[in-house]
Amino acid sequence: MLAVFNRELHAYFRSPTGYVFCAVYLVFSGIYFNSVLMSGQSSQFPQIYYGLLNVILLILPVLTMRMFSEERRHKTDQLLLTSPISLTSLVMGKYLAALAVYSCCILFTLIYAVVFTFFAQPSWPLIIGNIIGAILFGGAFISVGMFISSLTESQVVAAIGAFFIGTMFTLLDVIPMLTTNTFILKLIDWISFVGRYTPFTMGLLDFSSLIFFASISAVFIFLTIMAIEKRRWI
Repeated sequence: MLAVFNRELHAYFRSPTGYVFCAVYLVFSGIYFNSVLMSGQSSQFPQIYYGLLNVILLILPVLTMRMFSEERRHKTDQLLLTSPISLTSLVMGKYLAALAVYSCCILFTLIYAVVFTFFAQPSWPLIIGNIIGAILFGGAFISVGMFISSLTESQVVAAIGAFFIGTMFTLLDVIPMLTTNTFILKLIDWISFVGRYTPFTMGLLDFSSLIFFASISAVFIFLTIMAIEKRRWI
C-alpha cells in the first residue's frame, strides 16, 4: 500500500492535477480569508471553511477523476490487476494519496489563522473543529469520486459523475423547504452532508457525524474494490 501511496502522490505533482487543485483551493480560501480580515470580525473566521464547501465539491473531482480512469484508458490497469499487491492495498493507497493532497491544502489554511492572531483572537477550538470536519467531509467525497472513476475510462465522465453526486447530496438541504413530512425531514437530517458538517463549524467533535463520514468513505472504498474485482475476472 505504501508503494502505491508514494507512486500516486508523486503522480499528482508530475502532472498539472495536483498544482491546479491546490492553486484553485488556495485562491478561493485566500479570498474568503481576506474578506474576513477586512471585516475585522474574528468570530467569522471559521466561516471560511463553511463557505469553501461548495468550492471543495467543485474541485475535488479534479483529484478523483484520474484515479482509475486514466489507467483504464491507457490499458495499464491490467498490470495492476495482475500484480501481487492486493486490491485493498491498491485502492487504499490511491485513496490515501488523494486524501493527503486534499488535507495538505486544508491544513495550509492554519497559516491564515496564525496571521489573524496579529489582528484579533480567533477561536482555536472552532478552527480545529472546522478543519477536522472539512477533512472528513472531503474524505467522504473522495471515496465517492474514486468509485465513479473505477466505473469508466473517461476522466471527463468521472469528473462530471462525481460533481453530479456531490451536487445531489448538497441539494438534499433544499427538500425540507418543500415538505413537512416528518419521516422525510428526519431522513434528510440524517443523510445531509452539510447538516453533518455543521456541528464541526461550532467546534463540536460530533461522534455521530464522524462515524457518518467514516462510514460513507468505507462503503464507497468497498464498492470500488468490488468494481475492480469484477473487472479482474472479465
